Amino acid sequence: MAVIFKFKTKTGITHYYGDFVVNGKRYRRFLALSRKTAILALQELEYELRYGDQGRISVSVTYTHAINKFLAYVDLTGTSEAQKKYISSRLNKFYEFCTSHRATELSEITQEHARAFLAARTKEQITNTYGCGKEVGYKHPAISTVNRDIGFQKRFFKFCQDNAWIKRNPWATIARFQDKEGGESRYSFSDSELKRIFQNADDFYDFYYFLLHTGLRPTDAFVLTDQNIAGNTLSLRQRKTGDWMHNIPLSEYVIDQISNRVDSGGYMFPELQSDRQRRNARRQLQSLFEPEFVRDKNINLHTFRHTYAHHMLNKGMPKEVLQTFLGHRSIRTTEIYANWVNNCELARWVT
Repeated sequence: MAVIFKFKTKTGITHYYGDFVVNGKRYRRFLALSRKTAILALQELEYELRYGDQGRISVSVTYTHAINKFLAYVDLTGTSEAQKKYISSRLNKFYEFCTSHRATELSEITQEHARAFLAARTKEQITNTYGCGKEVGYKHPAISTVNRDIGFQKRFFKFCQDNAWIKRNPWATIARFQDKEGGESRYSFSDSELKRIFQNADDFYDFYYFLLHTGLRPTDAFVLTDQNIAGNTLSLRQRKTGDWMHNIPLSEYVIDQISNRVDSGGYMFPELQSDRQRRNARRQLQSLFEPEFVRDKNINLHTFRHTYAHHMLNKGMPKEVLQTFLGHRSIRTTEIYANWVNNCELARWVT
């Protein structure tokens, strides 16, 4: 008899597993993140293990149906809605490209389509019209962005191949690009810039202060409530990844700065609960810099997070500890910051 049981991970996410016997052999497999989906996954898995290829029927699926099936599969892995939406947009972008080249079926997609799409992708102009007047600034996609797109396409077509919808993965031999720039550091505010920012912060002073001294993503800080604060610790589920951050310590000066907001109940930053108010917070910050500088350095609310990371590294915080404070899944993400060290710190070791 098959049994479905749940297990809660250290990050607070509930996983559903199946425990069952097929043809005298016992299996324990991860099924899904919801019980309803786990029941369906268990039925399909039992059938597959019991009958194997005997019960497999070769079915021709449309491109759009394959994308929808893949997104449903991605949903089982705990991917956030925002990330899922981005993956969907990139897969559909390639589908539109192939359609414009008269390739509308999965079986018609070739490696040449993949390479032509990448060539066009790297030459795209991403506009940034902040403070441009009549002129429009633009830049090309970053190498990391293009490599992420390659990863999405590889996963999707491998999924299609595993389901016997295609014989070959047209993206299988497409290599990721090497970053010849050597991993340029994310821009962080200098002390003089921070002084100017807080002198002109006005109604956004507390919000800027909180971002700078916690390193929290603005999207998470927007929706914080008094329920996320317990004593001098912070716990929340990150909107970008869906992962939990538990009992992250807050400094005394941060607690003092937000104490009135925590005691009032509800949202910590009620003045930032509309898109217009959040745009105003960003524009207030950007208005303190030259438009060209804002575009070149990509100055926005997220820059406070970069500044926090660099400040902590300069204090000597190990990157493994910084990973926890920033809520990164992978240490490789944290190393983007860890590869940057203040020149004064480097000089200290050779004097």
